Amino acid sequence: MSRYITATALLLGTTSIALGQDTGEGLTLDPIILRAGTEKVASSVPQSVSVIDAEELNEIAAGNIGDVLAQVPGVAGVGSSSFFGQGFNIRGFGSDEAAAGEAGIIQLIDGEKKYYQSYRQGSLFAEPEFIGRVEVLRGPSAATLYGVGALGGVIAVETIDASDIIPEGQNSGGRVKLGYSSNPDSVVGSVMWGWRPAQDFEALAAFAYRTIGETEDADGNRLVRSNSDTPNMLLKARKTFGDQYIEASYLHLEAEGDDQDFNQLEGAQVGLYPGFPGWGVGDILTRDQTARLEWGWNPQDNRLIDATVTLSYTNTIKDVKQGDKPDEPIMDSLLGRRDYALTKLKAQNVMDLSGTGYSHFLTIGAETYKQDRSSSSYSASHPEGYTRSQSVFAWSELEWNRLTINTGLRYERQKTEPKASVVVSDDKLSAEALEPQIGLMYRLTDSWSVFASAALVNRVPTVDELYDNHMGGAASPDLKEEKGKNIEIGVSYRAGDLFAAGDEAAMKLTLFRNHIDDMIVRTGLPAPTPAYENIDRAYLRGGELEASYRSGPWNIGAAISVVNGRNQDGEDLNTLPNNRLVLSASWQATSSWKFGMRSTLAASRDKPVSATNPAGEDRAGFGTHDIYAIWTPDQGALQGVEVNFGIDNVTNKNYTPATYLLGPAAGRNFKISLSRTF
Repeated sequence: MSRYITATALLLGTTSIALGQDTGEGLTLDPIILRAGTEKVASSVPQSVSVIDAEELNEIAAGNIGDVLAQVPGVAGVGSSSFFGQGFNIRGFGSDEAAAGEAGIIQLIDGEKKYYQSYRQGSLFAEPEFIGRVEVLRGPSAATLYGVGALGGVIAVETIDASDIIPEGQNSGGRVKLGYSSNPDSVVGSVMWGWRPAQDFEALAAFAYRTIGETEDADGNRLVRSNSDTPNMLLKARKTFGDQYIEASYLHLEAEGDDQDFNQLEGAQVGLYPGFPGWGVGDILTRDQTARLEWGWNPQDNRLIDATVTLSYTNTIKDVKQGDKPDEPIMDSLLGRRDYALTKLKAQNVMDLSGTGYSHFLTIGAETYKQDRSSSSYSASHPEGYTRSQSVFAWSELEWNRLTINTGLRYERQKTEPKASVVVSDDKLSAEALEPQIGLMYRLTDSWSVFASAALVNRVPTVDELYDNHMGGAASPDLKEEKGKNIEIGVSYRAGDLFAAGDEAAMKLTLFRNHIDDMIVRTGLPAPTPAYENIDRAYLRGGELEASYRSGPWNIGAAISVVNGRNQDGEDLNTLPNNRLVLSASWQATSSWKFGMRSTLAASRDKPVSATNPAGEDRAGFGTHDIYAIWTPDQGALQGVEVNFGIDNVTNKNYTPATYLLGPAAGRNFKISLSRTF
């Protein structure tokens, strides 16, 4: 198990009710995680977290990261269903109402921050074939370990390890796969190989090649042209030296798009307003890189040392050139290369301070990074700048009898400055943030627990918000930090043998209230009015309920998410997602056949007038349904083969989620894959 899992689990735990996860404690609905070196299950941690594990990922058979997160309560897609137009909203944070909307969400791949913002583009790019697990923490309780400003929460993507590929009892193993989906028109092939020649060394090499065509709505109208060939690679190696280890990994996504829609959120949009020729098509390169080198030391005879030091480099690049359609040109100001390069050094140590009758783990650490946001040509929508950060943090987890107390404190100092190409302002911003939090859980019985948490969060304005003026507004150097005060309460339940011998049930209910002072919003007004401003106050409140039941071959799940929010004038916020209910069921008909379905029932959402919604267009409610069948012969010559067939949006529903700026979601999608493990 990678040290990233340990670090993530220190804080996140999980409240997911992921089907088929064996806890080793009799119950299998409640996933087990590693927290500060001790195993815990979902119902025993005081945070609101969902986990999508390997089994559920296989059932989803995702074509993009948005498919993976579509079923998670409190999380909504932003922008479009395009592979290159993926952004996310958690509890009302992250909509593209503001150009830097995702700044309120921390996005991680293997523990490394991923943040990209460019006009009419997505913010997170990931190859689904390489994803081994996803954890989503709702709310700001992740700030201690992962950085300030997580007003909405954290999306933590973990890639596969060699141990996920190598069969038990063998020293090597692999998997090959070929898949097709109809909407978008896409073909994917992948091969991965894990090698463990000795107990102190293992390595993984994984390659995937994906072609992505056009996405259509329910009426067969073209939405977005992705038109890309996407070769992707993941390399990992880990060597152990007694109590120490060195781990290295490199993740690379590369997409070459010919005559690809520049606007990957809504497509061409010809005639959006009188005389508008559309956003145009281009030859677009998308490149995403994550490189990590980690050293760890955990001497067995010293409980006070479990240290890691990680040096990492990440970069996300978009290089836009004119396409081969002269009647669909891209505006000159949108051409060129734009990228984010982030270099980070992080060190932390976990101390086991446990004693008689109680357990206590204390994590302390420090982190520094530099983000370089650059553009090959001047663009008012992508100002160049540097962000430098230094931080220290401490996280404590104490268990005594039936009581768990988690506390955290993070101090971070940031400095943001524009580069010489920014002509609207040369003002620098220096800011400090101090973020305390506390979480309590009390186990009333062996099945029932209650919990509560409180956190203070500060989000520092981004380069976009300080220096962006692409809609004609002036720079916004006087922006204040957003300040969030979040309170959560909840109850969890976990039991077995309820209605039949061997059945299991798990449930977690979380209610939250988030009060934000000085919330940053886009004005949509021309200069001399700043492009962004602070509003005095905003309030978000709501809740999530996750529940699952298993009996014999049947698994049944339900997830409800509700969020509402208003500003100080009582007006609804424009960033709110649909309130929705997600139902799921699976049936293991035989040892070889498994069938399942998922339904999403979303309520309508009133949309107020805003810069990106000048007409105040409301969004209707909708219901979509997905089905799948998985055949895995368990004997004979076909043992190790898997055929996975699914249909997304079976009824071909035409709908537009509340968090999309414009345009409908994708229509019906047929998908099939054939894989072989060896």
